Amino acid sequence: MLSDYIKCDDKFTALKNFVFGNIILADSKESAYVLSKKGYKAVTTDGQFFEADANAVVVDINSKISKLTKIILLSTSVDDIIQALSLLKKFIQDKKSKLKKIERIKKSLEDRHHASETGLTNVDLHLTDIRAKTKSITSTEDQIALRISQLRRHDESLKTNSAKIESYIASLEERITVTKENYAEEEQSRIANALASLNDKKSNILSAQTSILSQIREQTASQTELSNNENTVKSSMRTLHEEQSRLNHEKHDLEAELHAMVKEKETADAVLVSLREKEQQLISTSGTSVSTLKEYDTKLKEQYDTEKSLTKEINNFERQSDSLSRDVRDFTENEVKIRATLISYGYDQLLETFDVEQILSRLEAEKKSLSGTLNTKAPEAYVEISNGYRSMSTRKNELEEERNSIVRFIEAIDKDKRQTFLEAYDKVDQDIRKVFNTMTGGNAWLEIQNEDDIFNSGISYLIQFPDKQKRESTSISGGEKTLAAITFLLALQTLKPSPFYLLDEVDAHLDALNTERISKILVERSIGNQIIMVTLKDSTVQKAQLIYGVYPKNGVSQVVTYKQSSTQQIAN
Repeated sequence: MLSDYIKCDDKFTALKNFVFGNIILADSKESAYVLSKKGYKAVTTDGQFFEADANAVVVDINSKISKLTKIILLSTSVDDIIQALSLLKKFIQDKKSKLKKIERIKKSLEDRHHASETGLTNVDLHLTDIRAKTKSITSTEDQIALRISQLRRHDESLKTNSAKIESYIASLEERITVTKENYAEEEQSRIANALASLNDKKSNILSAQTSILSQIREQTASQTELSNNENTVKSSMRTLHEEQSRLNHEKHDLEAELHAMVKEKETADAVLVSLREKEQQLISTSGTSVSTLKEYDTKLKEQYDTEKSLTKEINNFERQSDSLSRDVRDFTENEVKIRATLISYGYDQLLETFDVEQILSRLEAEKKSLSGTLNTKAPEAYVEISNGYRSMSTRKNELEEERNSIVRFIEAIDKDKRQTFLEAYDKVDQDIRKVFNTMTGGNAWLEIQNEDDIFNSGISYLIQFPDKQKRESTSISGGEKTLAAITFLLALQTLKPSPFYLLDEVDAHLDALNTERISKILVERSIGNQIIMVTLKDSTVQKAQLIYGVYPKNGVSQVVTYKQSSTQQIAN
């Protein structure tokens, strides 16, 4: 394998195997040619490449489709085919019902997931609000505590001053007493005035102390209330944390169940696709049933004509037999009358006797002589042909019922096919309108040329750029065709996503503005898949996650790799 001779980093091994894993390196072009005839891609050491000529063969063994095909091939009548078709239809309906059930479960799970995400978002907002309130309460509590400590220090200082003033008043009273004893009345009045002023100061200090104590009590009560609020907020935060944890677990379970449902849906889709392919095969083979039915109709018509002619002959024979029976009855009645008359006249012993054996022998001889002209086996042939006609008529009715059931089945398939086509058409058309309007500001849409016969008519792709008339996609310029083609490709990607896309210089004919628009849309669409793009435009290269640059050196192509960081991609 060519990939065995190519060296690269371990993280690019998958890309190396993807690009070169199915190409065989040959030492000569003759060997490469032989390998290509055997169905392999080959390249020589000189660089000559040979495509594979053989077609791939898919072998389907022991699958449901192969078993159903085997049943149809081994069927000996249309009844077996109809039974197989009924089983296939029942299986398809079962799968459709399961698929609808899975889609309903998926939708309900998505709704529950959306509701859970909404509840989680509300919880996060509530938690953020509570945290902000808690932070503000904590800062307020710190301020109150600081204020209480300041007021306590002020109270202690006031108590100290009060004690000093009281000791000073006591010393003054002692001095007053001494002064009263030693000094005149004027000095006593001055001292009394000073003492009154000191008493006023003391009362003011006491009132200030009382007000400070009341403020301290109020601040303490406020602090207690804030502590209670803080405890309440903490308990609600714990409850919210528990609710958030429960919602996260439920979200994880829902995601796991949704993942399992998606896998089951993919399996059901694959089975449905294979059944639809088998359905197309059955539709293609329905022409054989019609030709067989026509052949049976021809045979039935021939048998009917034969039966009609035989019926006519048998009716003639029956009329002749009736006339002979009447003659025999008349002869018998006449014989009885004559016998009675002869017996009444006494001639009973004189009645003539006949030799029956001789008469029978003569009649047998006459029968043999008449056998050459009459068909004695006509009654047996009539019974056999009548039974065959009735069985063929029954078979004809059964074939007509089978044909009608096949026609109804084909009509149901055509109806489902039309519905599937219209759903895909509407989805692609809506995405084309959205992407083209986002990319250019213009309008683009699809139109069915003949809505009465959508499978035998074409689809028109109409484009209308800003300030221009609408035109079909075949009558626009090269750059406009590039925009229209990329829009159609992205719409198909939405309808049936692919794991990766390979684009080769799709922006070569575009100007800078349209190149920038296309590169942005490709970056948005690359979230769910991988896009490998060959380009020479700088605006597109700047948005790539991994860049490979190729340049020549001494006649040999060299490759340089550069990986951009997420910060650079966001900046671009």
